[in-house]
Amino acid sequence: MENNAYQKGDRQYFFKMFRFMRPYAASYVFGMFMYNFQGFAFPFILSVFASGMMAAITMGDGGLISSTAVTTLVMVAVWVITIVPGIYVMIMTQNKAVRDLKQHLFRAFVNNSLEGAAAAHSGEGIAAINTDADTASQVYGNPLSAFLRCIISITASSIVVFAVDWRIGAAAFGVGLLGLIVQSRFTKPLAKVGKDRLNANAASVKALSNIFSGAIAIRAFNMQDEAAAAFDIENKMLRALDFKQAFISMWQNLYRNAQGWLMLVVVFVLGGWLVADGQLYLYQLMLVPMMCLTIAESFGQIGEAYAGLQPPIAGAKRVFNILESRRDAGRGGGVVPAATAMPSAYDLNIHDLNFRYLDAEGDALVGISLDIPENKMVALVGESGSGKSTLLRAIIGMYERDKMPIHLGDMAFGHSALAAWRRNFAYVDQSCKLFDMSVAENIAMGAGGAATREEIAAAAKRAAAHDFISELDGGYDAPCGEKGGILSGGQKQRIAIARALVKKAPILVFDEATSALDGESERHIMDTIESLRRDHTILITTHNLENIVTADTIVVMDAGKVAEIGTHDELMAKGGVYYRLYTN
Repeated sequence: MENNAYQKGDRQYFFKMFRFMRPYAASYVFGMFMYNFQGFAFPFILSVFASGMMAAITMGDGGLISSTAVTTLVMVAVWVITIVPGIYVMIMTQNKAVRDLKQHLFRAFVNNSLEGAAAAHSGEGIAAINTDADTASQVYGNPLSAFLRCIISITASSIVVFAVDWRIGAAAFGVGLLGLIVQSRFTKPLAKVGKDRLNANAASVKALSNIFSGAIAIRAFNMQDEAAAAFDIENKMLRALDFKQAFISMWQNLYRNAQGWLMLVVVFVLGGWLVADGQLYLYQLMLVPMMCLTIAESFGQIGEAYAGLQPPIAGAKRVFNILESRRDAGRGGGVVPAATAMPSAYDLNIHDLNFRYLDAEGDALVGISLDIPENKMVALVGESGSGKSTLLRAIIGMYERDKMPIHLGDMAFGHSALAAWRRNFAYVDQSCKLFDMSVAENIAMGAGGAATREEIAAAAKRAAAHDFISELDGGYDAPCGEKGGILSGGQKQRIAIARALVKKAPILVFDEATSALDGESERHIMDTIESLRRDHTILITTHNLENIVTADTIVVMDAGKVAEIGTHDELMAKGGVYYRLYTN
């Protein structure tokens, strides 16, 4: 059975959303009540005015002008006292809750396991933080506000109508219940369309992200028409859902209007008979039509409010799937104070490590055991898919597991906060992601943004990046552009290496870090890496085996296992896997 947003199990997300409203609960409740009280107050004031006018006309008392003036003043006063502060407080509290929600959502993304980040599409992330969060936050606004207004209006208006005559009250309540039953027939279709539209919008954003990120490939292969057609499919689906939503809403509004007319006919026919029979005064009858109409509309709007809550609930489900998928980085020992978080030594020991990606069928790493002394250079080599990068990322804590059999000196993985564990590693991979900020700011990120210009320049020099940075328009203040698009691949790689060096971590991890460099730059980087061996442990993967022949230890990976271990000379003498890799 399809898990539609209106199913009972998903309603929990409605209540979960109010975690973010909890700090502002008192203000929120006050604003909601003040704003929605007008749903009863204005019809009641007008009903009293109509009743008073009828009494004045019937009894010949006059006072039309004075009654009109008083009624106008009262309505203005109610508007100023209830609606104005109510709207202001509602908007303020809702904005604060939405701000907190988006902040938590963003933190969940940046703290998520690499597996979650790798599986997620950037377009889906953008849709979650913007569209899904905004949609989910509507649980605080119009649908819930309308539902509260309906409850207040039905309750207060029914008291007034029943006080005038119980028969009119019963008739009004019956017509209202009939409207609620009919309106409920529109609820599930509207809820389904709302959920589908949310998913379709996320797919549309994902398609846009694909097109923008692959713009060069699209042009290179003359696929502009195909890209436009792919986006048009998503866009047409959105338009179709919009039309379907509008079509259902049209019939819903038509019935609501018909229900209002039915309510007035019932009230005036029944009320007129009671007046003619002498059981009710005409001025009393004039008190109830607007109250009865309020009852009818409120019963009808309950269904609309419920249907209106379903897209926010669906959005909340998508949001909390992200929020609750984040593993706590402090599990297995909590957050360790900075003074005690550093290990006493930096020997790296791995004993019988088995690792499987989330939702994967088989292990990516099998029985890995390694002892890596500090201040040594260890190279991991093997065919693509052999497990090199997986092992490196597991070592530095990119995959959030409660525990893994990895020790760094006397620090055990899982017995300290991941932030404390990761502080010991600086990482450079082949993607060398840069941000749309200056060169200096990108490098300083390695030190949490706190590096001085001197430290930034020193790191750039060690990464063979200082010379080309100095020639940029603006030097270290030159922008890198989105994803470093202004720079060449080799330039981005060297800035990424400088960012790792400025961190001053005891263990440096290079995962194909020289893959985008020309031969001369690669030699400069490898010379730099060689010079770092005196003060750092170096973990490196590369397909260019010429770069690691001087490594203290070479670990040969094959199908997630350690196939061979030794120095270059020892492995070449064996004539095994490493020999074939090196000589091919």
